Amino acid sequence: MKTGFVKRIMVKVLALTIIMAMTLTCSAFAETATVDTQKLDTYYSLAINYINRGDYDKAIEYLDACLDYCDENSNPDLYADVHLKKGCVYTMTADYDNAVKELDEALRVKDALSDAWLVKTQAFSEDGRYEEAIESLEKYIDLSSDTSMYETLSQLYLQTGDLDKANEAYGKFVEASSESSVEASYRKGVYKMQQGMYADAVEDFKACLNDETYGVSAAYNTGVSLMNSEDYENALTAFDQSVAAGGTYDGICYNRGVCLMIQGSFEEAIEAFTASIEGESYKDDAMYNRAVCYMSTGSYDEAIADYSSYIDNRAAAVAAEEEAAKAAAAENGELAEGEEFEPMSSVDLANYYRGVCYLSKGEYEKAVEDFTSCVENDVVAADSQFNRGLCYLQNGDFESARDDFTACIDSGSNVDEAHFYRAYAYRYLEQNDEALKDLTACIENGYNLSQSYYQRAQVYNDMGDNDHYVEDLEASLAN
Repeated sequence: MKTGFVKRIMVKVLALTIIMAMTLTCSAFAETATVDTQKLDTYYSLAINYINRGDYDKAIEYLDACLDYCDENSNPDLYADVHLKKGCVYTMTADYDNAVKELDEALRVKDALSDAWLVKTQAFSEDGRYEEAIESLEKYIDLSSDTSMYETLSQLYLQTGDLDKANEAYGKFVEASSESSVEASYRKGVYKMQQGMYADAVEDFKACLNDETYGVSAAYNTGVSLMNSEDYENALTAFDQSVAAGGTYDGICYNRGVCLMIQGSFEEAIEAFTASIEGESYKDDAMYNRAVCYMSTGSYDEAIADYSSYIDNRAAAVAAEEEAAKAAAAENGELAEGEEFEPMSSVDLANYYRGVCYLSKGEYEKAVEDFTSCVENDVVAADSQFNRGLCYLQNGDFESARDDFTACIDSGSNVDEAHFYRAYAYRYLEQNDEALKDLTACIENGYNLSQSYYQRAQVYNDMGDNDHYVEDLEASLAN
């Protein structure tokens, strides 16, 4: 059973890249103007100019020239700043080893230079050295009291797989940036939901359910979290609470339908999926699941109509994708003249289930078409071949039925059932010895003993073997 996708409210996830902190202004030199200080000021100004212009080789050249006129003793602030700028340049050019060396030198002289710790964080994170990036960013936050960077810290912890630390860091971020405790709880809940911490998310959303601003969406997200925890009964209650409070989120009808369907409330699920088809953007998924519900209630005509619409919609979407891919390939010179474009298959489980509906209605030729499509496209191929064999048997095409059941037996799928029904085909083909072998195999495997003995009795009767006929009839009653 396909249940489709859970539709949820999402928030923007912060990118890992940290905005580089750089002071791109000239230093004010306190010393009396001399030739050396003038050159130092000139070199520094040129370095900043070339950084702004993106000419990083020239920028490094002039930053190195600055170091000929200042050192950690004569001007420690400027010395550290020059190494910070070199670290920034090397980070922008992805030379992370040299970037870290320059930043370490700046920090050796001025350990409290918070910008150096921030740039060092970026160098480490872009180089995939997340543990070191975390250490640097925590140092930056301690020095700068910049609580906005807790959000980035949480992302770095996620990269290391430490969900607890990530959650702790994000909690500090929202507590510092939220206007109220309710807003903080809501944002924490959304974050935890995104990380798959559904039970914890539900607890955070509880504090928001009666809030005028966050209550409606908190109820919806509670439903999403409970659905992902497979607690469909309580998820439905949460979605209903959101609807009662005015929630009109795209997907809420769809999600209600999924919850109802999984709980076996097919008629109510049909209503929910119908509302989704008419007013939400998930028409195909809703139509597919409504067909499942119709099928489950025995409404095969309605199910067939939905499956057919779904298949047509999918085929149209795939055709559009194929055309776009073909045009892109030709434009890029990837498709040689005369070369065929390999199309994507539009066949999926809808064909199979529609075939089952046709089979249930006795429309065997249509069922054969769907099951053949599934066999050819390897969609539930074993069951499709078995069901196609049943259709052939009902249509009187006993040779085709025999071949499908033989294929099932050879592949090891539905073996006992295939033996049982192949015996029918053999019997109609007047190959009674083969029919006896199949039914004997069923009996030896303990498959549907009453019917297997009864059918084998009929074969013996066809063969004129009255003793075995009576013996198997009696065995059919004993089983």
